[in-house]
Amino acid sequence: MDTSASLSAGHLIVEELEAHGVRRAYLVPGESYLDVMDGLHDSSIAPIVCRQEGGAAYMAVAEGRMTGVPGIAMVTRGPGASNVMVGIHTAFQDATPLVVFVGLIPTDHRGRESFQEFDLNGWFSTTTKKVLTLDDPDKAAEVVVDAMHTAVSGRPGPVVVGLPEEVLVRASAGTVLPPRVLGSASPYAGDVTELRARITAADRPVLIIGGEDWSPSTSKRIAQWSRDRGLGVLGTFRAYDGIDHDSPNFLGILGYGAAPVAKRVLDEADLHIFLGCVRTDVATAGFTLGTDQRTVVIGPDADAHGHFGRLDQHIVTSVNRFAQSLFTEDGSRTYSVSSDGSIDEPPLGDTLSEAAGHAVPLPEWVREARAELDDWRAPQVPGPDSSDRFVDMDEAFVHVRQLLPSDAIITYGAGNFSGWATRFLPTHGFPSALGPRNGSMGFGLPAAVAAGLVHPERPVFCIAGDGDFLMNGQEMATAAQYGADITIVINDNSVYGTIRGHQDREYPGRAPATALQNPDFAAMATAFGGLGIRVERTADFREAFDRALAHKGLSLVHCLTDPSIRGARLPRA
Repeated sequence: MDTSASLSAGHLIVEELEAHGVRRAYLVPGESYLDVMDGLHDSSIAPIVCRQEGGAAYMAVAEGRMTGVPGIAMVTRGPGASNVMVGIHTAFQDATPLVVFVGLIPTDHRGRESFQEFDLNGWFSTTTKKVLTLDDPDKAAEVVVDAMHTAVSGRPGPVVVGLPEEVLVRASAGTVLPPRVLGSASPYAGDVTELRARITAADRPVLIIGGEDWSPSTSKRIAQWSRDRGLGVLGTFRAYDGIDHDSPNFLGILGYGAAPVAKRVLDEADLHIFLGCVRTDVATAGFTLGTDQRTVVIGPDADAHGHFGRLDQHIVTSVNRFAQSLFTEDGSRTYSVSSDGSIDEPPLGDTLSEAAGHAVPLPEWVREARAELDDWRAPQVPGPDSSDRFVDMDEAFVHVRQLLPSDAIITYGAGNFSGWATRFLPTHGFPSALGPRNGSMGFGLPAAVAAGLVHPERPVFCIAGDGDFLMNGQEMATAAQYGADITIVINDNSVYGTIRGHQDREYPGRAPATALQNPDFAAMATAFGGLGIRVERTADFREAFDRALAHKGLSLVHCLTDPSIRGARLPRA
């Protein structure tokens, strides 16, 4: 676009987003921000038209998580702004960079209970990092720069920008501005030395990984360093794809549905090192596990928001900067990193390298815990009689794990069904898992659409429950419209299973308000232009899933499952 001529404020907003590297804007159109939409006409930014503002927000959250560039959502005033809140809350609790542009009523209509009027600050100020309103067209670029920088700086999160409709069409004297440099301190040498001393003094040190400031090279660096130091590694809740799960010292995922061994490792450790995350209620089973251990937190948030319990050392830096600081002389070996981010070192193995240069096996407690995790991750397949009654998801995930390519991106929303993915599908590189850390239903399908657009070269697999799926099932239309290549499996047990489990425990024999009557989801997928397959027997699942994976575009496997099954089986004694 030509920036030499005078631009409207709306067009300048678009050009400023281009300068920040934005590739897509997820939106539901509205008359309140027509000039921004017009600016997208000749822009390199692709407008992704969604069917509901909640779906648009989830897609933007997923994009921000995968790319590190704030995801962009655009919605209209009043009802549109109300619908987008679900994604803002997700980004806020998940610490994901997001910028939401909200069209507003004309400024001279304010305070008159005008059509679709609402209080932008009143609605969003408690659930965002910042709320901005563009009242001066000359400041259009400045407001965008502020919003984009705030979303990624420190602890990432959402920013809301209000756009009064008459301000957008005014000529702006502003020009496109360069993005602000994101400052990120490197650890002091003394920080790494102190951390090394703490690890050396510990008998059972554990590294807990999380957050989104990862890259393939960072993942390799942290995996190698953690092995060299004899650390057990745990992934935090729904942010566990920072390192390859094939690493021999990876010991599981914390949070709802965690393996018993992961919880025990956390509780028995004598040193916790949180990298990119903090100690939360979900990771500690309601602050009951591992809350008193010596603790190091490494991350960009100087305030350590959300951290509970003791904090003995706080290294304020990004995950990537921390990883880079390790690949110099760290006291035990000199790491060399090539220009492409690869590590110049001997092949990785089940050993850690000491200064003396000889190989020492990983600590016995790490090897024993890993063996226990491997046993727990093996699906417990029932006898042959089950194949004619419903689809057994444990057995189905044997086939999913065998057929799904190792570079797949896995998405899901909230519910017991997500446990089949987190338990049985290891990830092998960032980004590979997209789930809502705030437990928001309906996230999986929109996240899959975004993943299919951001990474069209990779397979995308979405596991959904029947209740979860219909929260945003309309976004199958978005997937079809933009050719996202995604495969969906729906676990249809005709009940809000997670809540029913709580009812059965707290109010046995009394379970109102959780039963569901569902449509034919396969027929829905077909109606939206995709491939839909209905599966009623376990024996038919593998062929159906294989067909769905081979289909280019939207595909869905609708599995009828036993309403009494709440999740994966426990391993046999």
